[in-house]
Amino acid sequence: MSDQYRDDDYSGSYPEQQYDGYEGDYYPADGGYTQDYGYDEPPVEEPPVARPEPKIELVDEDGIRAFELSTLGWLVGFVALLPFWGLLNDRGWTWWIWTCLAAFGIGAIGIELTRRRKARRLHAEGLD
Repeated sequence: MSDQYRDDDYSGSYPEQQYDGYEGDYYPADGGYTQDYGYDEPPVEEPPVARPEPKIELVDEDGIRAFELSTLGWLVGFVALLPFWGLLNDRGWTWWIWTCLAAFGIGAIGIELTRRRKARRLHAEGLD
């Protein structure tokens, strides 16, 4: 290492300094506080009241309803944008219409795939 940053006065060790954290401390000698907070013990918490479990209906575990609703939403978007074809074409935004149509097609495929998956699961469980 270069001697450029070496401290000439540094001898390699520092003298030990005695530190008494309680000398001249703010707190009284008996260890207590001068303030009175108005209570001696913490407040008692009441036990929680037992509440009945809410009855929750199971959601469609196969996802068919989700595919149907989302596919219907894309179809509604496609139909809603058709009257604005000219406006969208002038601004170069016809991709919105094609996106809705493509998502509708993918959703229709997804509906069929989830229905087949449900049928396979029911057949495997013997619940046909």
